[in-house]
Amino acid sequence: MKITISQCLFFAIFSVIALGSPSKAQQILNREVSMKLNNVSLKVILLEIEKQSGVHFVYSNNSIHLDKEVSLEVNREALSIVLPKLLFPNQIRYEVIEEQIILKRNKEQSNVFPSEKEEAIIEEEKVSGKVVSEKGEALIGVNILIKGTTRGTVSDAEGKFSMVAKDGEVLVFSFIGFKKQEVNVSLKDVMQVVLKEDNEQLSEVVVIGSRSTVARTNVERPVPVDVISAKELQSTGQMELSQQVQFMSPSFNSAKNGINGVANYADPASLKGLSPDQMLVLIDGKRHHQFAALNNNVTVGKGTVVTDLNAVPSLALERMEILRDGAAAQYGSDAIAGIANLVLKKSVNNGSAQIQYGVTSKGDGGGYTAAINYGFSLGKKASLNITGSYQDVKGTDRSDPYNPQPVVGGAYTGIYTNVKATDEAALKSRGYWGDGTYGSFRPTAYGSNAMKSGQVFYNLDIPLKIDWTLYSFGGFSQKDVFARAFLRTALPTSATSNVDLYPDGYVPELPGTSVDYSSFVGIKRKTFTGWNWDFSTGYGRNYLDQSAKNSSNASMGASSPRDFYIGRISFGQSLTEINASKTIMGLWNTKSVNFAFGTQYRVDNFTLSAGDEASYLIGSLAASKNKTPGSQGRVGIDKADVKSVNRSNIGVYADVESDITNRLLVAAALRYENYSDFGSNISGKLASRIKITEDLSIRGSINKGFRAPLLQQIANAATTSTVQNGIIRSTKQLPSDEPRLKQIGIEDPKPETSWNYNLGITAKVGNSLLLTVDAYQIDITDRIIITENLNVNNIAALKNLFPNFQEITFFTNAINTGTKGIDVVASYKNSISPKSKFTASIALTVNKTEITKIKATPTALQQDTKAPVVLIDTVSRALIETSQPHTKVLVSLGYQVGKLSVNFRSSYFGEVTAWEKPSGLNHRSQTFGGKNLFDASVVYSINKSLSITIGGNNLTNVYPDKVLSNYASYSNGQVPYTRNANQFGFNGAYYYGSLSIRL
Repeated sequence: MKITISQCLFFAIFSVIALGSPSKAQQILNREVSMKLNNVSLKVILLEIEKQSGVHFVYSNNSIHLDKEVSLEVNREALSIVLPKLLFPNQIRYEVIEEQIILKRNKEQSNVFPSEKEEAIIEEEKVSGKVVSEKGEALIGVNILIKGTTRGTVSDAEGKFSMVAKDGEVLVFSFIGFKKQEVNVSLKDVMQVVLKEDNEQLSEVVVIGSRSTVARTNVERPVPVDVISAKELQSTGQMELSQQVQFMSPSFNSAKNGINGVANYADPASLKGLSPDQMLVLIDGKRHHQFAALNNNVTVGKGTVVTDLNAVPSLALERMEILRDGAAAQYGSDAIAGIANLVLKKSVNNGSAQIQYGVTSKGDGGGYTAAINYGFSLGKKASLNITGSYQDVKGTDRSDPYNPQPVVGGAYTGIYTNVKATDEAALKSRGYWGDGTYGSFRPTAYGSNAMKSGQVFYNLDIPLKIDWTLYSFGGFSQKDVFARAFLRTALPTSATSNVDLYPDGYVPELPGTSVDYSSFVGIKRKTFTGWNWDFSTGYGRNYLDQSAKNSSNASMGASSPRDFYIGRISFGQSLTEINASKTIMGLWNTKSVNFAFGTQYRVDNFTLSAGDEASYLIGSLAASKNKTPGSQGRVGIDKADVKSVNRSNIGVYADVESDITNRLLVAAALRYENYSDFGSNISGKLASRIKITEDLSIRGSINKGFRAPLLQQIANAATTSTVQNGIIRSTKQLPSDEPRLKQIGIEDPKPETSWNYNLGITAKVGNSLLLTVDAYQIDITDRIIITENLNVNNIAALKNLFPNFQEITFFTNAINTGTKGIDVVASYKNSISPKSKFTASIALTVNKTEITKIKATPTALQQDTKAPVVLIDTVSRALIETSQPHTKVLVSLGYQVGKLSVNFRSSYFGEVTAWEKPSGLNHRSQTFGGKNLFDASVVYSINKSLSITIGGNNLTNVYPDKVLSNYASYSNGQVPYTRNANQFGFNGAYYYGSLSIRL
């Protein structure tokens, strides 16, 4: 992990601030009050002090009498001065315990001034203890009241509490997400109170979207949040996290890809139909680094960079929180569509293990996952929760029999010859002939890729002293993916054939290894005055090593290697943060006000490392026989494109959240960021929630967000070469610092900016039904896209500037988009009997994204051209507007009786439309209809520690509509299901069984 000077400086500043803090009691007594009261009761003055300082006076009416009239005039004086002045003359002494000030009769003065009428002094005793969950975790902020009174306290950062009480009184413990519990006071022992989780609770406690210390459920927030527990994720039967979320969250989209470049190694995942890089991913509230490689294939997220969710095992998670609202003002760049926060487990002295095996109905795609999680107690207070996971999954093949189609004009292009009869005879002689067509000949496998992966994640907490905690979390993941490319025929005239090495043609294999690791370390401190400080620093990195096997550099002929190392793409990110927050009760006549502020310093690094020279070499046959240079399937990274680029940014934010009354919540945030390469940006947010009744609320938000151009976008360079009539030309993706771009009117990419509006309602009907409805609109200006490949020979300005290139492409702020939608979520939970429970939910989203403006092509590109120049065409437009379902509906039913649970799920994915531009034809589109998938599972709990699950996904074996066979994108049967849209996958029915063990 890299340690920078700035990180050391932040650490030193924070340490000085923290170490200089006074003791807890002194901090309370340092609180200042101001008042001028004459001839009022002592009780009135104490109530005013409580209101101004947030402390609470506790006393016995039997020993402390507050009806005496007194006067007090102070101006911003500390309690350490005010209380002795007020109390000592009245024979009252005090003691500070937590946020309470205990008042007692002064014994010595009572003896000096005895009174026959005075009742016996009752010296109340203190009761103390600790509140924990069933998992042994300390519960912070538990409300503790003496039954039938208003006297109480809350548990501290270690779950501990201390308060005045009598033997025999009853303490009532209540906390969101847990069942209320009553406990009789016992002054003899330190109490250990274990609260049980309330599984019947409709809404979940969330932390994303707010830095307030006030515990709130997802429906009490002013913005919509989905909370998906680890148990729910695993109940889908899917093996990878992105697919688990796909079937649990209506606004989340992710599907497996086949033969699709970088998408083979990291699944594109998005929110609300926007781009993958417009969703910010956090782990335990800290920004997680993105994938290294840029997705430049014609698929969802073209020109964007994903965050690889599949690098995290779901067993390591306590839950996943999806904030369906913009949050750039709170968390920084990329949070235009929303945030996915992965909350790691912190449980101690327990764990779980899971083994699952599954296979498709066609018998392929078989694979297993084995994972284990356990929380270790390190001494009395420290803990380490660690998860290990391993997966081994085979690939699938859903290609059709290979059947070459005549190209435009009627000419036939075969595998060996351009004469159909001769070509079929050659195929028959080689054993490929089937039933009068090419039969079972499937040269490549179009399906999900074979994959092996291993992950290890940890979460460490070490309390240093009563108000200090050292923490660290992170993980390591390695994923080996086996992907394939398309068939390269054995036609001697083909630019990609190499009959010297492959007389029957060949299919390049594209194995890749993605390594992902990160680690954060920090110190948290909750001061006795209520401030929560968090200093952290961390580093994360992803790199992708790619190879091409069973391949060829056609321009090298017989001397070409068959196997190539393509190179390494790497992205690293270091992050240093200071965050502070405090909730003040009763400030400014409000119920509570939470203040938060902080700063973040981030350094990004993007690196391209060259592949084997043969992977990009222009061989001797390029000019003489028009053979394509570079390794087929994936061209290596040219040594001319090798680079290592850094950039830094610093952000400063402040936000405030206030329960103005029990019914009105208001929140606001403001953030300033400055980047070393393009300047600064300011984002802001306003949000509110109004309780019409206790069971009906209206919520809404408006925020101005942004997304900075990614380093992978502006720094990436890629070169591929082609040959035309013996002339070698290159197709080049240009980095944004290419000086010639400015000569044709292309400016450096600047941040996308967005306005995000959200309005919703939440309603609770009884104790069983919860409903939320949220409508939104997201307007994005200066959206960053990668342009089409611009033909240099057809554009005079480019021909003069780039004479050695055939085509160029680059990133630019070319479009504005608008997204409108509505999300509806309803959940029902009901315990039919002590041993049976019924749950149901329905979640749907309807949205639509449109390009509202395409900026004019620079004048220099429009002069002396053979055809109008467009930076974005219909194919790329469809990837933004119609390639993801506009409608998605998820229905789930569950019934548990005794040891048996039955679950049923229905998932509807709306239609998608994809475009293609075949050579010599006008662009054309195809719409693929909406489909419904049905899943079911049965869980039997053998005992408290062991359960078995048997289930099936897509039980009715539904597939997407096929690509029309006369479309170029059908690729003669190699791609029967479109690569240019993302609906729900194409593997059909899947059956699985799993064994779960509680440790």
